[in-house]
Amino acid sequence: MKILVRNSAMVAILAAGVAVNARAQFGAGAASQTPTDREAAAHAIATKIQEAAAKPTLRTPDGHPDISGYWAPPAVGDGVFGPQRALDLTGKQAVTFITEDDEINGDALAPKARWANKSLRPTYKPEFAKQQEEQFFRASYLDPSFRCQPEGVPRIGAPTEIVMTPTAAIFLYQHGNIYRVIPIDGRGHDKHADAMAMGDSIGRWDGDTLVVDAVNFSPDTWIDRDGSWHDANLHVSESFTRKGNTLVYSVRIEDPTLFAEPFTPKPATLIQDAPGKHAGEDYPCMEQDQAHMIGTQRH
Repeated sequence: MKILVRNSAMVAILAAGVAVNARAQFGAGAASQTPTDREAAAHAIATKIQEAAAKPTLRTPDGHPDISGYWAPPAVGDGVFGPQRALDLTGKQAVTFITEDDEINGDALAPKARWANKSLRPTYKPEFAKQQEEQFFRASYLDPSFRCQPEGVPRIGAPTEIVMTPTAAIFLYQHGNIYRVIPIDGRGHDKHADAMAMGDSIGRWDGDTLVVDAVNFSPDTWIDRDGSWHDANLHVSESFTRKGNTLVYSVRIEDPTLFAEPFTPKPATLIQDAPGKHAGEDYPCMEQDQAHMIGTQRH
């Protein structure tokens, strides 16, 4: 049995490096922390959100909240998972001994635990339940984004940067160099538009909330990384509500052909604490991994 020796700080750093969606999933990687660490990080994040929300809400000349700017998850310390310890190069920190079997078992158990949490995914009609399970456990092979296809709405999550004009909201996404132009001038959906990964979106103000209605989706994207698919009847409603220097992003997803009921993921709260920062350019996607995959585990 092979023994893997890892510096405990490196374990924490690698665990915290797991991708966040999200673009709106702030809890991943928490397994590398003790309960006390997680509670402290959660408290620090909650405090930071409260302080940001208490600031004045900026408004545009027409009276609506100004949701322009760079929005990001509420980081604490060096990342959203709480303060990270520096890598120990002295050899004085405790060393964690794990076996190769431990690592393999962990990779096998993580998807099963996620599958057991049904609140993370849409509920499909009974006739599609088998397909949902198969796609979940074979997601590493089937995920269209792994073949450099666009993630689409709503999987791409909240925009990194928003630019507001009197007639449109412009969404910039740092991940994938994606952008969307959302008309807010009262027009309807373009009945002649081709189906696209990001759909056809129009916006309107509902009080202090910008509501974006998106339809006409290409069925070539997934809703999440768990194999949740959709067809051309997908309907997505996104809501953006600013309070102080926070922005709450929520989504309602409907597909009457496939879903047993509408699906509403947990809302994400973003903050604006980097004045002058803008969405950066991402590298183009180049798929080089799938031909070398030997298992269904997702790290």
